[in-house]
Amino acid sequence: MIIAIDPGRYKCGVAVVDSELSVEYQGVISTVDIGKQIRKLKDDYQIEQVVLGDGTASEVVQKEIDGLIEYSLVDETNSTLEARDLYWAKNPPLGWRKFLPLSLQTPPEPVDGYVAIILATRYFKK
Repeated sequence: MIIAIDPGRYKCGVAVVDSELSVEYQGVISTVDIGKQIRKLKDDYQIEQVVLGDGTASEVVQKEIDGLIEYSLVDETNSTLEARDLYWAKNPPLGWRKFLPLSLQTPPEPVDGYVAIILATRYFKK
């Protein structure tokens, strides 16, 4: 099991994923709480390491987890676009929205947790 993190200035997407890409936990948390959340997830799951996106605010999160757990950086290029697709695959639009092209719709919630899943997928497939 790994914890995948999509770091951001104010919020981070977090997912606990196993090597078979089964998602055990997914959420969006405040960046200031990332260290506390990592400790909790380490206690709740058998975490081997953290996979951290190399984009915005990754240095801030690295400082929070340095010495706490081993981590690897993963390329974040286009991960938000992939996460939007994953969001719509798991949450298809309902009602009249299903007739609008997905490219014209914005997910009604942050997709940072889905970005974390994308980062975990990239890590396991490399």
